[in-house]
Amino acid sequence: MKTTVRSFQREFPRMRKLAAAGKTVVIEAEGLTFEFRARRKGTGVLGCMAGRTKIINLRDGPVIPLEEWGELAK
Repeated sequence: MKTTVRSFQREFPRMRKLAAAGKTVVIEAEGLTFEFRARRKGTGVLGCMAGRTKIINLRDGPVIPLEEWGELAK
């Protein structure tokens, strides 16, 4: 949906509902274009994988021994 800044400010509750419903509101002002949309709550980088894998028999400490890290271990 396209709108102006004035209209966006005046009808903000309606614009917020549109954004929450998944619509993108395009605001045009002084030769610039802005987009207003709802940001979905994320669960993190691997949040979509939560509960899908089981990690068993994982040893303590780094996978690569510190002796092999060289300068990076300091």
